[in-house]
Amino acid sequence: MESNSQQNLKEVSLLSAVIPFIAMMILVILGSSYFDLPLQFTLLLSVLVAGISAYRYGLKVPEMIDGIGQTLRKAMPAILILIAIGAIIGTWMFSGTVPYLIYHGLQLIHPDFLPLTAFLVTALLSTFTGTSWGSAGTAGVAFIGIAISMEVPLPLVAGAVVSGAVFGDKVSPVSDTTNICAMATEISVYEHIKGMLPNVAIAGGLAAIVFLVFGLMNGGVTSEVDTITPITTKLDSLYNFNLVMLLPPAIVFIGGYRGFPPVVLMLTSSLVALLIGVFLNGFHLQDGAQAMVSGFDVTMITDKIEEVPGTLVTLLNRGGMEGMMSGAVLYCVLAISFGSIMEQMGGIRRLMKEIFSWIRSSYGLVVAAFFSGGLLNAVSGNAMFSILTIGQMFRGGFKERGLPASILSRSMENSMTLFESLIPWHVTAIFMSATLGVKTWEYLPYAFFNILGILLFFVLSRITVNRLGRKTTKT
Repeated sequence: MESNSQQNLKEVSLLSAVIPFIAMMILVILGSSYFDLPLQFTLLLSVLVAGISAYRYGLKVPEMIDGIGQTLRKAMPAILILIAIGAIIGTWMFSGTVPYLIYHGLQLIHPDFLPLTAFLVTALLSTFTGTSWGSAGTAGVAFIGIAISMEVPLPLVAGAVVSGAVFGDKVSPVSDTTNICAMATEISVYEHIKGMLPNVAIAGGLAAIVFLVFGLMNGGVTSEVDTITPITTKLDSLYNFNLVMLLPPAIVFIGGYRGFPPVVLMLTSSLVALLIGVFLNGFHLQDGAQAMVSGFDVTMITDKIEEVPGTLVTLLNRGGMEGMMSGAVLYCVLAISFGSIMEQMGGIRRLMKEIFSWIRSSYGLVVAAFFSGGLLNAVSGNAMFSILTIGQMFRGGFKERGLPASILSRSMENSMTLFESLIPWHVTAIFMSATLGVKTWEYLPYAFFNILGILLFFVLSRITVNRLGRKTTKT
């Protein structure tokens, strides 16, 4: 419910609605890439810019804070997943789960095929589990570890992981965004997935070919080279490798497929991993708890740190709930705060109004739905809110022009899942960057599925609208 001052706010001008958004882009991109400023700092400045703009239009500070609090309550499930991912990474390192996958990956996967393999495996996992975050935070971390050991370019492998995670998320019937898009347009989830298949299949096939080509061009070192052998030898001496180490990821993937809450699965998996580290590897319980909370450190499992290759130390020392809270969670809180203030001051409504004024044709309506969804998601940092809002705004217009609701649903899906992991300040991009250890603008040029999917969306939408137009004319 809106407060009295919100109801009495002056209508925001287009310039005032655009300025905070442009300021955020400039601060995030220039501040992080050219001045090496922490992303937390540039996002905080962005929130201040939005707050000043909102205050000028009559929105009081206590109301801004209250609105931010309400938005954060809605985002709490996603924030809890972020924290749980930190626990998973730390405990899976402690148990030997990720090292086990890296050990066999170094022996089985040729570096030339690593990007393609990363794309295919994360696509399969996210299809079964319905979560791009889960597949990137588990299998994705393992592939990054293999890439470090094989000296394959990390941005390339991170781009493959992001591409595969998004691919599976788009076609999974258990994905939250897939189901919300179907619900917002009042069609079945399978009708929605069927409408996306041409775009997804073509973009996925082309992305696989590109990852194969780039892998052949940028291949690292093979397992016979001296830089790999010390890593596998040391891993084998540090852990008692056993198939039981695959139990933690099995809990996440099988449980996700069966529809159990992700946070519960992730925390359960973390506790099981902790116990595996204690009883199978003989590590100390206190160290396992520390790995879960503060992150894993190689010194927890060996006193002879000088004998551990530096590459392996860099690879294993990561994770923990504290690290995720000071990094990705704080990023999310700031990004969500910015979006909440923009929404309260009426900036988002003003931008949507301007976009609607440009629509002149059926294809223009489809394009407007895409860019409106992408813009709203970029500003608010909340895909669910964006989907439901765009669905409500455009559903009637699509019906009036005789366009199937499935076109609107895939317009929203594409503008959300394909786009959000490429926006540096978005919650999803922040998660991917923090989890994989690669900055968004570094993996962005290699997120081939996302890029190709966006381009193909416009081409296939034009073809579909033209075909529907010809059928209407004949009728």
